[in-house]
Amino acid sequence: MTAELTPRTAPTTTRRKLRAILDAGKTVQVPSIYDGVTAAMGAAAGFPALSVTGNGISGSLLGRPDVGLITLAESAGVARNLARAVDVPLIFDADTGYGSALNVVRTVEEMEASGIAAIKLEDQVTPKRCGVLDVPIPVVEEDEYIGKIEAAAWARTDPDFVLVARTDAKSTLGIDNAARRAARAIEAGADVAMVIGARTPEELERVAKTVQAPLALLVENSGPVADMSLSDIQSLGYTLAIYPGAVRYSMMGAAMRALEALREEGTTASFRHLMATPDDWNRLLRIDRQFALEQKYVRGNGSAATS
Repeated sequence: MTAELTPRTAPTTTRRKLRAILDAGKTVQVPSIYDGVTAAMGAAAGFPALSVTGNGISGSLLGRPDVGLITLAESAGVARNLARAVDVPLIFDADTGYGSALNVVRTVEEMEASGIAAIKLEDQVTPKRCGVLDVPIPVVEEDEYIGKIEAAAWARTDPDFVLVARTDAKSTLGIDNAARRAARAIEAGADVAMVIGARTPEELERVAKTVQAPLALLVENSGPVADMSLSDIQSLGYTLAIYPGAVRYSMMGAAMRALEALREEGTTASFRHLMATPDDWNRLLRIDRQFALEQKYVRGNGSAATS
């Protein structure tokens, strides 16, 4: 059967989808992805939005940890590719904006042009580190961070482009300082607040009482938050439940087990029943659409015309 050739979804459409999610206020699950295949998997699974993890990008592109090694140019390239790969809103991890408030202006320009729906901007010092590491996470002064958020709001040209203010201040300054900082970021022009390190119901409630805006929660793989149901998260006042490790750790775990078995056993026989098929892979990547485009538009063989 020939694939239906529908135009690629415009950035304004996906951004409005994300705005509608935020306006509805109902908690939605947002898994984190990091490349075209994982983005396609998330979209195929029916999730209404996807988060693009900087940790995953650093591992995928560089094979390095999430300590601020990825550049704006590399991130913008990933953002462009992913925005063209799927038709669901993408919330991209833009780290600290890759420098000062001046760098944040260019970050917003590049990310908005890429076609994604939103970026997260955090308040860590340089070099940054993954916010869920069990180490102190130092942050910049509050006024410096608020200046970055104001610069991002000023640089935005599409009012539907969403700014997520992420603060890691809880690690070194405590939950109340982090919540206040998030509230100030909302006043400065951010649309969503995300307080990293708020993990207990009591801490999450304190954030929700302080910040009068849509809230994003990082649902880690351990601790009090890990096993919270959507209804639990909803009752605490959070709209986006972001799962940073579900995809990348599952992919790594399955692939490592397969490689170990292949090395030890010499064949794929013992785990072949767990593998996707070539048809699964091609279907996920919509090869039928490419064949349909080829059939409709590719004419001739590229040879020079003779008449």
